[in-house]
Amino acid sequence: MINSSQEQSLLNDAVRMREEMDKDTGSAAVRLAVQTGMERGQMKLRKRFLSKSMGFSVAAAMIAAAVLFILPYFHTVPKSAGLERSVDWGELEVFRENGIFGTDVATLDSVIRSGYIQLVNKTAESEGYAITLNAVTADENRIIYFYTATTDEKQEIYSINSAKMKNLATDSYLNTTTQLGGNIKIAEPEKNHVFYGRGIVELNRTEPFPQHIEAEFRIASVNPGKMADRKTGTIMADMHYSKLLKVSFALDPKFKQHKTQIVKPNLPFSLNGHEVVLSQVEMSPLLIQARVALKNPEENDWETRNDIFKDAFFQEILSKVQGKSIQLSLVSGGGTEDGYAYAFASNWLDNPRSLELKIKERTGSKLEEINLKVYTK
Repeated sequence: MINSSQEQSLLNDAVRMREEMDKDTGSAAVRLAVQTGMERGQMKLRKRFLSKSMGFSVAAAMIAAAVLFILPYFHTVPKSAGLERSVDWGELEVFRENGIFGTDVATLDSVIRSGYIQLVNKTAESEGYAITLNAVTADENRIIYFYTATTDEKQEIYSINSAKMKNLATDSYLNTTTQLGGNIKIAEPEKNHVFYGRGIVELNRTEPFPQHIEAEFRIASVNPGKMADRKTGTIMADMHYSKLLKVSFALDPKFKQHKTQIVKPNLPFSLNGHEVVLSQVEMSPLLIQARVALKNPEENDWETRNDIFKDAFFQEILSKVQGKSIQLSLVSGGGTEDGYAYAFASNWLDNPRSLELKIKERTGSKLEEINLKVYTK
């Protein structure tokens, strides 16, 4: 099953994608596809993940570049395995059971454990299609939302063709970047009529925090029995679409109370023989971002930047909580004016004692490990 990605404007004319498997840490759970904009900065890129019979889909993850030399790329990363599965997700447990979160598990465990969640449970229906917006969580940097799509017996869900969120105060769409969905643990015949999804909206914390939001969905479906056809999705005449299904809600004010904490370690280290600096770390409930800057500005050209970072694999952040190490997986990465920024899962609500960034650099046939203490309480 393919989940249709959202069209996004790219200010650069190219996006660079890299994927690397670390044999020591196991296979990646999520394959990230990068959207590129070559014609007026926009295009759609769809990528099939696993088989349709598993009912699992991954949409594109995308970062827009804003200045010259911003060359975003994404690593394939393993599931976060550090947290014990002791957190009861309550009515949201069905989302974890259907395996659609991958790198978000540590963040969502922390969020749910801390009560940093808003149950919405509002439904929109039309002509046999229905969407329920189950819950949201948010901070200054992003919104994560959970939804359930259903159809009657006349249609089977192929994908969520569109999932957007609009800020009603400005009447403008927020920057939706990734979608994941699945129905792995649903028995037939209900399987093809129920779809659990998670979406992420990236926020700009320099702009007013959104308060009233309208979630907007469109479900793509096929006639019963067509899901088994290998050509499903390639013949447009077979596809059917719901009307736009809209759910409006007010975002809980508690989400804007947690401000992003910023530290500037200015910690120098070497990559491929070049000096770089861990210049800034930003920590919020849903995201930890580490910025790496080039120490020598004269190296800030495409060829040199590529040479410096091409064999450096930013693995994860280890968060120490009550003597335990929790793995916070890499979520995405993108270019900045003077280096790169890497986004990781977060358990900031758990009040970690320290954060350590783990990097592996390929030297010949070996992987050298670099460990950087990015935060100590």
